[in-house]
Amino acid sequence: MYNIIMCYNCGRLLIAKSAQKTRQCPHCEARINPERARLVASTKTAKEASELIRTLKQKKEATED
Repeated sequence: MYNIIMCYNCGRLLIAKSAQKTRQCPHCEARINPERARLVASTKTAKEASELIRTLKQKKEATED
């Protein structure tokens, strides 16, 4: 199971395995505890999680224009 979480430092979306204890944000390099981060969605595969993040980013960009 893969979780899409939001970095509590920079607000970007990240993928973390459900059993993962910590995750480093590749954007701001903050060390994140996935259990404390905001859960956006859960998926069964990493590919589904990646596609969902891409979709969410496109929707966010469309609303900002």
